[in-house]
Amino acid sequence: MRWYDVAACGPESFSELADGFVPMAHEFDDREDWHAGLTAQESSTYHLLRWDQHGNRLCHRTRRHIRDIPGDDFFWVVVPDRGDFAIRFDDQVTSVPTGHAVVVGLEIPCRLRIPDSAAYAFQVPRTEIEHRVRPRTHMNLVFEMNRGLGRIAADMIRAAHAEQSRLSEREFNAVCDRVVELLCMLAVGETKPQAAHRAQVAESIRRHLRAHIGRSDVRLPAVAHALGWSPRQLRVVLHEDGTTFRDLRREEALRVARELLTDPRATMTIAELATRCGFTAAWFSAAFKERYGVTPREFRRSRRAEPPGFADATPPDGTRS
Repeated sequence: MRWYDVAACGPESFSELADGFVPMAHEFDDREDWHAGLTAQESSTYHLLRWDQHGNRLCHRTRRHIRDIPGDDFFWVVVPDRGDFAIRFDDQVTSVPTGHAVVVGLEIPCRLRIPDSAAYAFQVPRTEIEHRVRPRTHMNLVFEMNRGLGRIAADMIRAAHAEQSRLSEREFNAVCDRVVELLCMLAVGETKPQAAHRAQVAESIRRHLRAHIGRSDVRLPAVAHALGWSPRQLRVVLHEDGTTFRDLRREEALRVARELLTDPRATMTIAELATRCGFTAAWFSAAFKERYGVTPREFRRSRRAEPPGFADATPPDGTRS
């Protein structure tokens, strides 16, 4: 888990910093007075940023930028706190006023008009959304964030970022997982009261599974008993919600496995970790790769290849939080 805070900087420094996330060409109004600051939380799965920009900026993501860094493995969720944004793909212009959010893919050329503003930007792995929402040529969804599930998701984003480095990577990822689920519910229109109730039941099951996988019995009868339901009641509610207990248990087991693979103190072999999470070794490897795009061994190797002290490393300009 990494947190850093970059104090107010000018156009050149901010362009270099922004290009570290998504390369673009930047144009600035009144360059002499333009300045911005940025704070960021980064885990192995999610990035959550907040910038406060004084002055206008126009960004171009060109075919050259996409050829160099495609950006097709994630979506960005942008939540303005101040200032109205506009995104243009070909002849389609999408406005994102304060009180709203946009989920956008940047794998095709586009232009962004970013006024004097403050906003959160939440980078989400593409697979976290596409396995719940039907994929499009490029994602460009706008949500209202002042009421209902949108307000809850926006509050969670602000609260998570306000915690700075006080959240562990596991805690930060858990919060981000829930935010993504809420945004996907908004995307598919599951906002009616009965849908919210079913989602609440599913979330209770997820929390229980997350706390007990590898520690106690997480078969359906045991989980139903612990939550005060019958197995049949759980099956019916989850079926109405479009999922199954088996799917929820598999999803949470893979998340627990991902967190254990991220932990540098963990000494379990891949086979031992698979058994702890309720998989056979061969099935675990295939399921993990299908969900996260790499095998468990490749994921662990990439994490251990990071230089010592990465979590406390400073960004390129040497600033610290």
